Amino acid sequence: MRAMAIPSYGPVDQMKLIELPTPEPASHQVRVKVHASAVNPSEQKVATGSTKFLHGRNFPMVLGYDFSGVVDLVGAGVATVSQGDEVFGFLPYSGSNTLGAFAEYTVSTTSGLIRKPASVSHALAAAAATPAITALQSLRDLGRLPSGGRTLIIGASGGVGALGVGVAKKLGAEVVAVCATHAVDFVRGLGAEVVIDRKKEDPLRVAKGPFDVVFDAAAVSSWSAMRHLLGRGGVYVTTLPGPAIMFQLGLCLFTATRAKLVIVKNRADDLALLGRWLTEGLKVPIDSTVPVRDVVVGIKRLAAGGMRGRISVDVIGGF
Repeated sequence: MRAMAIPSYGPVDQMKLIELPTPEPASHQVRVKVHASAVNPSEQKVATGSTKFLHGRNFPMVLGYDFSGVVDLVGAGVATVSQGDEVFGFLPYSGSNTLGAFAEYTVSTTSGLIRKPASVSHALAAAAATPAITALQSLRDLGRLPSGGRTLIIGASGGVGALGVGVAKKLGAEVVAVCATHAVDFVRGLGAEVVIDRKKEDPLRVAKGPFDVVFDAAAVSSWSAMRHLLGRGGVYVTTLPGPAIMFQLGLCLFTATRAKLVIVKNRADDLALLGRWLTEGLKVPIDSTVPVRDVVVGIKRLAAGGMRGRISVDVIGGF
C-alpha cells in the first residue's frame, strides 16, 4: 500500500510517499480503507520529535490520527462492525500507534471507531473526530460543565476550539469565545454568545466571569492567569502537556479552582454521541482540503496559524 511517512525525527519536509506492506488486523481490530483524514497539531510535534517520549522510535512512521473510510477486513472477536461498513474515528496518541491514517489502509481497535452516519461525508467525519472528542472530554468529563453553565473557550477559531463551541452548545452551556480579528464573525456563526477579539481587547480584563470552565484549546494561557475568571469549583483545562501544567496541577490542590490536562481517549460511546450530533447538524468547519500526497503543505499551514476550522486530507483520491 502507499503511505506518507517520515524516515526519522526531523523537519516535516522529509515526509515522503513510500510503499509499505498492507497491515493485518489483530484480534479485536479492523482494517480500514481510508477515504479521508485531517491535520492536527500533533503531526508537527510528532514529526519533529518534540513528543518522542510518547511515540518511541518506530520508523518509517506514518502519521495521521483521524480517519473515515470503509472496513476492509475484521480481526477475530470483532462483532460491532462488519466488512463493508463505513466507519470513522481516531487512532491512539501513543507509541502503540505505528501506522497512521495518511495511508491507503490503517488498523484500529473497535473502541477507536464507530459506524459513520450515512448522511455525513467521510471528510466531515474525519475532520470532527479528534477535536470534537477532545472538546467533549475536556468540557463534560474534566470540567463537568453543567447544562446552563458558562464556558470561556480560548482559540475558538482553531480545530479544537471551533468544535468546542459547538460541543459546549450541545451540552447546553453559554459560550464566551476568544479569537483573532479575522475570525470574529466566523466564531459568532458557530454559536458563541459573546466573542472577544484578542487583537483589540485583553480577554483577561474584558471577559465577564465567573465561568464553570475555561477551555484553553489553543494552550496559550495558564490556570494562574485565568483563575480569577473561574467560579468556585471552576476548572481550567489545557491541551498541552509539559512542566508548567504539571506544576499547576499540584498548586491548585490548595485552592477552590482546578487545573486539568486533557489527554483524549478512544471511547466508542463518545464517538457514537458525536455521530448523532453530526446528523443533528453539529458544525464542523473545514478551512481547506489537501490531497494526502501534499499533506506537508497542510501541516505547515496549520503550524502557521490563522485557521478557521480544520484542514481536511483527501486520502482515497489524493495519492
